[in-house]
Amino acid sequence: MVLTSPVASTPSLGEYAATPDRFDECKTPGGKLRPHWQPVANYLQSLGNQGMNERVATIDELVHENGTTFNVDSEEGRLVRPWRLSSIPLVIDSASWAKLEAGLAQRTLLLEAVLEDLLGEQRLVKEKIVPPDVLWANPYFQRAYHQMPSCGGKRLHITATDIARATDGTWWVTSDRTRAPSGLGYLLENRIVTTRVFPQVVRQCNTRRLASFFDSLRNHLRSLAPRMRDNPRVALLTPGHDSYREFEDAYLARYLGLTLVEGTDLAARGGQLNLKTLGGLLPIEVLWRHVSDRKCDPLELDPDSIEGVTGLLRSVREKNVAVVNSIGSVMAQTPALLPFLPAASQLLLGEPLSLPNVATYWCGGKKECDYVLSNLDSLVIRPAFVVSGVPPVAPSTLSSSARDELVAAIKDKPREFVAQQKLAHSTTPVWTDGQLEPWFLALRCFQLQTAEGVEVLPGALARVSPREQELDRSHASGHLTMDCWVSSTQPIDTETTLLPPADAKIVLKRSGDELPSRVAEHLFWLGRYAERAEAITRLLRTTIVRLAGENELRDMPEIPRLLAALAAIGQIEPGYAVTGLDGNLPRVEDMLPSSIMDRNQPRGLQATIRSIVMNASAVRDRISIDAYRIIQRIGSDTMEKTLHPGENMGRVIERLNLLITDLLAFAGVASESTTRTHAWRFLQLGRRIERADQTAELLDATLVNPVGNETSVCEGVLDALDSMMTYRSRYLNLVRPAPTIDLLVTDETNPRSLSFQLHEIAALISQLPTGAKIVGLGADEKVASRMLHLLRMADPVQLSEVSGNKNRPHLERLLEQLIRGLPSLSDAIAARYLIHTGTTQILTGVGAPELD
Repeated sequence: MVLTSPVASTPSLGEYAATPDRFDECKTPGGKLRPHWQPVANYLQSLGNQGMNERVATIDELVHENGTTFNVDSEEGRLVRPWRLSSIPLVIDSASWAKLEAGLAQRTLLLEAVLEDLLGEQRLVKEKIVPPDVLWANPYFQRAYHQMPSCGGKRLHITATDIARATDGTWWVTSDRTRAPSGLGYLLENRIVTTRVFPQVVRQCNTRRLASFFDSLRNHLRSLAPRMRDNPRVALLTPGHDSYREFEDAYLARYLGLTLVEGTDLAARGGQLNLKTLGGLLPIEVLWRHVSDRKCDPLELDPDSIEGVTGLLRSVREKNVAVVNSIGSVMAQTPALLPFLPAASQLLLGEPLSLPNVATYWCGGKKECDYVLSNLDSLVIRPAFVVSGVPPVAPSTLSSSARDELVAAIKDKPREFVAQQKLAHSTTPVWTDGQLEPWFLALRCFQLQTAEGVEVLPGALARVSPREQELDRSHASGHLTMDCWVSSTQPIDTETTLLPPADAKIVLKRSGDELPSRVAEHLFWLGRYAERAEAITRLLRTTIVRLAGENELRDMPEIPRLLAALAAIGQIEPGYAVTGLDGNLPRVEDMLPSSIMDRNQPRGLQATIRSIVMNASAVRDRISIDAYRIIQRIGSDTMEKTLHPGENMGRVIERLNLLITDLLAFAGVASESTTRTHAWRFLQLGRRIERADQTAELLDATLVNPVGNETSVCEGVLDALDSMMTYRSRYLNLVRPAPTIDLLVTDETNPRSLSFQLHEIAALISQLPTGAKIVGLGADEKVASRMLHLLRMADPVQLSEVSGNKNRPHLERLLEQLIRGLPSLSDAIAARYLIHTGTTQILTGVGAPELD
């Protein structure tokens, strides 16, 4: 968001100039401020320019700290973009909202009736209200959807409606979302952030709260359980951490207290849907799915899908699991249905449709197709059967050749297109470039259908943009989002909360076996990559600090060894370790800063930090908010800033210091704020295995082959392994190989030593679930015990002895065994506990990707 320019005006809604030919949410056609906007106007006036810009900065900081992002597909691939929230809310008066609320509730009932009919009796087709091709030509219709049982007597539980307000102030529906509507999490995040920044104004506007809707949603999901209704296991099925729903699904799961799962976490056995965990299979009672209908069950639907669960449809038919929304609900959001909803309302509900659609024409009818081809300039063209992220085509903006191609495509396959009348969106004030400007507005409203009726969320996901055409795309489009406040004339409910009632009875337990193996794998690798990043950063800092000193390179015998260690862990070219500093390579002082930020090194610092962020994102519902914020800062501070050859060494060292501080902060939060369950154990296993591996590689590159003056080499190794303070406290300034090797290899009291890592690894493995009783140790336990035994039997004095070949053969042999054994240990743990995890991603589908 752009901050104020030097000549910016005061944020006064009194001086705000609305667009003359559009309905403005803030001002009347006569230019008067609408009464429900007065508290906002007063507050903005009191803030002044500086105060407004401070609020803008605070909003951006909160959104950044919370890691609020959305994923979009582009020509460059999947991009992660920050969520953007306007500093000014949208305020809707209670009378206007009441009319809209009634229309949204009626529309939900109509879509429920339409879906029930299309997947059942099909009266709409038989009585020629809906043309047969709208159903049978739809590539997303599957015969398996027909007569699928509903849960709780409903097929549609959570729906969304995209609307816009025309010039006369009338609300028009542009599309429906009935499959798995997205945006609820972002809407909630908008409200939480805005309330923190403008708490007084929220109260002064008597803004209706959102908590009651989410409380109803959680209670409704629990009520659908076929069994165990007192405390059922409710899971949210997400497409995966790389989908566009990544942030939102994790956010909703955490807020509502649901179990976030992917398809690989689930298994259908004997008609029962189960969660695969380290301790065995646990039954799932309710599944809130955010996966496409056709991807829910590869056995009966899309055989290439990895997002769903084989046998899920059988579990639904046997009524062993409640699925929200019902599989097949995608049919009710088909754009080609829109023209026929008014007649369907008369037939199925016996009443007219109160909330009208924007004029929509399905080109499968000859009359409608002829009209569309004759009036292209006033229409936009969309796919007829899929709601996708592909923007609609405005023929009036096309070149002659592109227009001819579109006309030919419509004539060739008319039933695959719908056309909609261009809608003049309303406007609302936005603070941008230091002034208030009218931007175009679109809303996404949400409805919850329960046994008692339809509850409309008192607010909406509002999107604004200076370019009107941007609002015709998905909910992630548009320049900014807004928090939508519905003002009320009645006292606001301040009692509703998502906290459980005080008298709720819960069975006390201290378990952790319910950890899904996929989550365990991500936590394991999160620990490994976090430790790897710290080891790389410490070694880089140790090397650069010496290069930045006053000594000449020839006077620092530790530098070649440190460079060899950097080469061994993939941070610099091996040539620096082979030819030393006299080869034809660039000067090491020039090379290191750019090497730190090189995104093309597969084992480099940048790649390691990307892996930290990726694994943390995949399990963000399992780690604390503070821990995730630290990871977000690590990712943004490291990957968004660059260093260049010849960069000031002091600045490079400062950046490395900050990174180490953040990595230690994450390690501290993960250690001190995580319950000692299997989630913590896998995170720690990853850290300990990686620390042992990095330490062994460093010692192998530096101490196995001694140099003339080993004091400086030992000091460099002690610095890189954060053990210099401990060494000095024991031996003062006398630095020698034997005590150095003892401290870093065989001392079980030093948290940085190899012995300490293997001791901790063995203890952690012993606490993992074993399943069926086996005779003797598991493969992972055997490998860990063997390496721990080697270290316990090692003599540090013997390890430090130098042979006639000028090397330390006992140390070399021990390190080689550890360097070979640690990967075997990691593989053994994966084979025993993480076997359910799948990583292959297959992109399939008919036409454009579906979005909700």
